Amino acid sequence: MIKRIFADTKRCNGCRICELRCSFEHDRVFGTKLARIRIIMNEEQGEYKPNTCRLCYKCIKACPENAISKNEKTGAIKIDHELCTGCGKCVEACPFNVMFLHPIKEKAITCDLCEGDPQCVKYCPEKVLFYTTSQEFKKLTN
Repeated sequence: MIKRIFADTKRCNGCRICELRCSFEHDRVFGTKLARIRIIMNEEQGEYKPNTCRLCYKCIKACPENAISKNEKTGAIKIDHELCTGCGKCVEACPFNVMFLHPIKEKAITCDLCEGDPQCVKYCPEKVLFYTTSQEFKKLTN
C-alpha cells in the first residue's frame, strides 16, 4: 500500500512552517511560493488546510514530453527537469491544484515525498501532517 501525506486539518493553525521547510529542502531558500505543499487559508473562518499531491497520477498522462513518472520506491511523482519544457499541461491536469510551475526555473514541481522522508511532516510543530497509508490515517484520527 502506498504512503502519502495526510493532514488532520483540525490541528492546523496556518503557521506555514511546512511550506518553509519544504522550500528550504528543495531550493535552499525559505519561500512559500517555492513549496510543494501549500496551505489553503480561510482566515475569516480560521481554517487552514494543507494541500499536497494525492498521487492520482493524472499529471503523468498529461505530460507531452514524458518528463513525469512514478517513483517506484515511494510512489511519488518524479519530474525530469531535463525533459520538462514548462508547458503547464500537468498543472492544468491536476485536480487538486498541487502541481505548479517553479516561479524561477519555470519547470513543473510537486511533492516528491522527499524520497520517503517528508520534511514537512517531520517539522510540523502541531503534528498536523502524517506520512502513512489511508487506512492507518483513519485509525490515527478516529
